[in-house]
Amino acid sequence: MTLPFEASRSYVYNAARYELLPRIAEIARSYGDEPFLLREISKRVLAETYSPEQLEIKVKKAKSDATEKLSTIFGFYIPFLAENLKVFENRGGGMFCNISLEDEIAEADAVATDVDSNDAGIIYAYSFPSISRKDGKFPMKVGLTTTGDAEARVAQQCKQTCCFEYPVVLKTWEVQRVAAVEDAIHSTLEARGSKRRAPGTEWFDTTLDEVDSIVKFIQPAAHAVFRQ
Repeated sequence: MTLPFEASRSYVYNAARYELLPRIAEIARSYGDEPFLLREISKRVLAETYSPEQLEIKVKKAKSDATEKLSTIFGFYIPFLAENLKVFENRGGGMFCNISLEDEIAEADAVATDVDSNDAGIIYAYSFPSISRKDGKFPMKVGLTTTGDAEARVAQQCKQTCCFEYPVVLKTWEVQRVAAVEDAIHSTLEARGSKRRAPGTEWFDTTLDEVDSIVKFIQPAAHAVFRQ
């Protein structure tokens, strides 16, 4: 999308949000987890996009006869939108940093905690190699993700000193109304006495066949992928 240039505050807002911020975010990826001065990247992108004459154009403030340069308005909207749209994390003093993959995943999944939500997603089951079994029940965690990447979600959960080995995603199910499906699985397993008494939540003594049968009963059209 290329917006036709005009000297107005609404243009600056839309250009900053839909055209400049995506380009700034692409440049900022090279910083990884390191903080950066957002205004330095913004100045670079503005210089590549507009002429000095365009940036010097003055626009009246709302309900005032005072004026501001377009460059000044961009200087307000870019960090404002970057923080409020959660493109970057504001560290203060003009310093920003990229939002980590873990934070993005956790935030996306937090949206799906409402069982009345219609969001599609993935139900996953994982465990650890030393406690997994081919026959019979064993400890397994059943959770959800709305990001489409169960491995990344599980890896994010297991970045803890208490994890004694790498987790293994055993099976995933692509479902509609993912939060409602997860809630039904947990409720069914708990009613069957399978919930484990442990500090970690969503852990059950169960089998993949049992979880699969619950998912298929709730949502026959669910697409399952066996990982191991």
